[in-house]
Parts: sequence; C-alpha cells; structure tokens
Amino acid sequence: MKLHFIQKLLIVFALLGLTVLYAYYERNKFYGSQSSEITAPVLKELPSFNVVGMNIPGLINSKEFAKDSQGAFVHIWGTWCAPCEKEMPEFLTYAEKVEGRGLKFLLVAVNDEEVKIQKFLKRFPNIPKNVRFALDTDNKVMDLLGTLKVPETFLFSPEGKHINKFIGPQDWLSESYITRLSFWLNDQKPEDRKIETH
Repeated sequence: MKLHFIQKLLIVFALLGLTVLYAYYERNKFYGSQSSEITAPVLKELPSFNVVGMNIPGLINSKEFAKDSQGAFVHIWGTWCAPCEKEMPEFLTYAEKVEGRGLKFLLVAVNDEEVKIQKFLKRFPNIPKNVRFALDTDNKVMDLLGTLKVPETFLFSPEGKHINKFIGPQDWLSESYITRLSFWLNDQKPEDRKIETH
C-alpha cells in the first residue's frame, strides 16, 4: 500500500517537472534565450509615419512634429475605447498645464473613422494649442510603435529618442506627471537613460 502511494507521488512529481520544462521550452521558443536583447527596449526612437490631422487639417509627419518641440507625446487611442474616452479630459488638461514647457501632443486614433473622431471632438471645444488629434488612415502606427493595445502613450525627445512609455490609462492630474518632466527631459544623453514604463 505504501509502495503504491510512493509510485503515484513520483508520477505526479514527474508530470509537474515535465510541465515546467515544457513551459520553459515554449517561453524560449517565443521570446528567445535570456540575453540583453530581452531587457533592451524594442522601441529606441520615434518611427517616421504620416497621419491625417483632425482638429487642425493637414498631413502630420511624426519626425517633424517632434523636432519642433521640447518633447513630444504620441498617444494611441480610439473613439471605440472606453478607457481612452475616460482618460481624455485629464490628458488634455495635462497637455494644457505643460504647454509652457514646449511639449507637444500627437493623439493618434487607430482603427477608427473620421466621422466618429469629429463627433468625439465636439465634446472638447477648447483643445490646447499644443495638441493635434490625428487619424491613422493606414493603420500602421501601432505596429511601428510595437504596441497591441490602447491607450498607450510614448514620450520622445526633440531628436526622436524614446524616453518613456505609459501603458494603459494614467492619472494625468497626479502631480508626479508634472514634477517628473524635469527628469524625463533633462540633459542626460537619452541612450544613457533607462526607459521607464508606467
């Protein structure tokens, strides 16, 4: 009886061991082996893309947009995204608060339609001057930024270096988003600064 119990116990441990080994194998197959490449940020600089301006008509090139700033936020959103809709008033208030620091905001709607965006924008009659709403008509921006979900926000230097990434909706009215700007946009070389994610 005791021998039978020990055999069952050994089988259970063997199955658990095989499961862990298989999971490790699958993880390495998907992510590759442990190396510095895994911890290195995928997005190092702002990719070049063109989007269609909504609140101010015209084609917007991402590189030109960032160049003419002290730092540029690129925000990925959609009218179909409930968290994006909830976050938007605070995000626009934040943009207005930091306008004097030379920051610009490019809010790119993805998988969306111009009619829906224009209807959405009617809720915000006083859009800050440093904010441009845009539509990604080619639906390529998410792939170029390496993101799969919305909302996500990226901060780039005027030279287009990736400084920071904000995953999901943020509490933009928190004082830390104002005070941390000095750290994010300081004179340290962007390649020496670790990219934060929130």
